Amino acid sequence: MSTITRRLALGVGIAVALAFTQGCASWEGGLPGFLGNRVKDALECVDLGVTVSDKAQFSFYAAFMSAVPFGYGHVEGTFVGVGGGDIGAMRIYYSHYGLGVYGRERTGWGNCLWRFPEFEAGVHDERMNCQGVGPLGILMPPFDGRPAGRPT
Repeated sequence: MSTITRRLALGVGIAVALAFTQGCASWEGGLPGFLGNRVKDALECVDLGVTVSDKAQFSFYAAFMSAVPFGYGHVEGTFVGVGGGDIGAMRIYYSHYGLGVYGRERTGWGNCLWRFPEFEAGVHDERMNCQGVGPLGILMPPFDGRPAGRPT
């Protein structure tokens, strides 16, 4: 075995060992479970699609890493694309506002491929991501954000 091959094998071995220590390599469900989790990880990297609804709605909102929120948005409809860690056509609820130093976000993604639990838009629902944003929003109650929705 050549020196380059040994170094490459060592590098790959170290990378695999580090991945296992991070909890990113769950083998629950065997190889299909592992590969399914990797597909889900990839789907969580982007939200890209089109939202369709039966009534006109408005949204102009941005909050870079939940730190500086500006704008307002309220949309309920069907999202078609890749979003919320899923792919396909799914229900979406989006109600956000931001004033620079304070804002609130409430987002609910329905299910399609992964069969996530459905949310209830009209009530406080633990299946929705609700959080304060901006320097004051993060510090002020209610502290109802789920860790997955917060910047890390």
